Amino acid sequence: MSSYVTAVLWPLAIVWVIVLGLLMLGVRNGIERANKIFIPLLVVMFGLLVVRAITLDGASLGLNALFTPDWSALSDGIVWVAAYGQVFFSLSVGFGVMVTYASYLRRKADLTGSAVVAGFANSSFEILAGIGVFATLGFLATTAGSGIEDVAADGLGLAFVAFPTIISSLPGTPELYGVLFFGSLVIAGLSSLISLVQMIVAAVEDRFSMKRTPAVLLVGGAAAAFSLALLPTPEGLYILDSADHFINAYGITVVALAIVIVVAWGLRRLEVLRAHANMTSAVPLGRWWLLTLGVVTPVVLGVILWDSLRNELAENYEGYSTGFLLVTGWGVAIGALVFGVLAALPRWREAEQAGDWSTSANR
Repeated sequence: MSSYVTAVLWPLAIVWVIVLGLLMLGVRNGIERANKIFIPLLVVMFGLLVVRAITLDGASLGLNALFTPDWSALSDGIVWVAAYGQVFFSLSVGFGVMVTYASYLRRKADLTGSAVVAGFANSSFEILAGIGVFATLGFLATTAGSGIEDVAADGLGLAFVAFPTIISSLPGTPELYGVLFFGSLVIAGLSSLISLVQMIVAAVEDRFSMKRTPAVLLVGGAAAAFSLALLPTPEGLYILDSADHFINAYGITVVALAIVIVVAWGLRRLEVLRAHANMTSAVPLGRWWLLTLGVVTPVVLGVILWDSLRNELAENYEGYSTGFLLVTGWGVAIGALVFGVLAALPRWREAEQAGDWSTSANR
């Protein structure tokens, strides 16, 4: 491991201090109040950036690339599993965040209505973000005299390599656009990190009957120490890229597939869950929900996951070495799955013996 990059170390340490401080305040006093500021600010900042992006020369070239469908891609399993991974990640589906926050709802909360609002709000913002990104790529392609595919890059490269170059070349006040873009990234990252750590903190609180502050210090401290040890190094970006790819593309997808199979086929609880949701929700779930979740989703997920794995094994991701991917990619994804299963087994046995398959008690 190389020496630390102090320009990354100190900002990352500050982020962790902010996150742990908000988590110690609790869900309502810390997380809820922070999101009431973060989310509107994120929408405003990124909205301004998008408005500026669509006025750039060549923006229409990027927008045409965004909205012109490539029908041949529908037969590519990697495209489908990446789409599922993105949806799962952006909606926090498949790794406990939704379940954790749902446990804080009132017993008669509108479940389906809230789900519809969250889904449409998330998708709308992603479309807005896509417009801003592709409009900017169109500008860069026009400036360089090349095609969109020549200037496009994956998430990390796009955010930290391509966009700074684009922003610095913008007319007027590029510093302002830089503040808007990277301010949006920081806010989005903070809100996502808070939700991820809160999920584990809540599980530790319930599992070991710990109080809030010790649970936050244990979970958040361990996560902070791990990230501060690995990420602020020259290799940190590649470690993050590899872990992010395999966790999002395969870890979350496998977990989601396993949950659906266990709940729908093993425990046969879909009808019970549908009846529970319909008791208090504004949007009723019909039998189409049973068919979609119990049959269509696991079949489609299984097929595209197999096809994606077949293509993944044929060529190393981003050309990284096999040993590197086994440790930072496959190792991280499989390790997270194994740890989750082992950590859940004692509580699972307790619930099975008690005959209690209900959701967590409201906090």
